[in-house]
Amino acid sequence: MKTLSRTCSAVGFAALLAFAGTAAAHAASVTVPDEGTLLADGAGATVSVSFECSSGSTINIFVDAAQTVDDNRVATGNGFSSTADCNGGEDSLDVTFLAAGDYVAFEEGTAAIRVVLISCDTQTCEQIIEAGEFDLTE
Repeated sequence: MKTLSRTCSAVGFAALLAFAGTAAAHAASVTVPDEGTLLADGAGATVSVSFECSSGSTINIFVDAAQTVDDNRVATGNGFSSTADCNGGEDSLDVTFLAAGDYVAFEEGTAAIRVVLISCDTQTCEQIIEAGEFDLTE
C-alpha cells in the first residue's frame, strides 16, 4: 500500500510541475503609466499602457481612474482597449477613459489608476492587476 501511495504522490507532484511549467510559459505583465493626457476639458483622458505577453496570445486592457478635484469631489472614469495580439515582447496600447458617475471633470494633477490586463492563449486566460498614481496633463 505504501508503494501505491508513493507512486500516486510522485505522479501528482509531476503533474503539478507540468502545470506550473505551462502557467509560467503564459506569463504576462503590465505597467502602470506615469502620465495621461486630458481630453475635452477633463471629460476624459488617454493613457499609454505598456505590457508584455506571450506570442500567440491576445490581450485586453481595462483602466479605472479616480482623482480628487475641487471641493473634495471625486472624478472617476473607466475605459478599455480593443483586443490586441501579443508579439512576444514589450508593447503598448493607448486606452481612453471617460468621466463617469457624477461626470465630474478630471483636472491636471495626480490621480489614482488601476490597470487590468487579461491575456488569453488557446487554452487559458490570466488576469493581472496593477495600481498606482499617475499625472494628468493638458
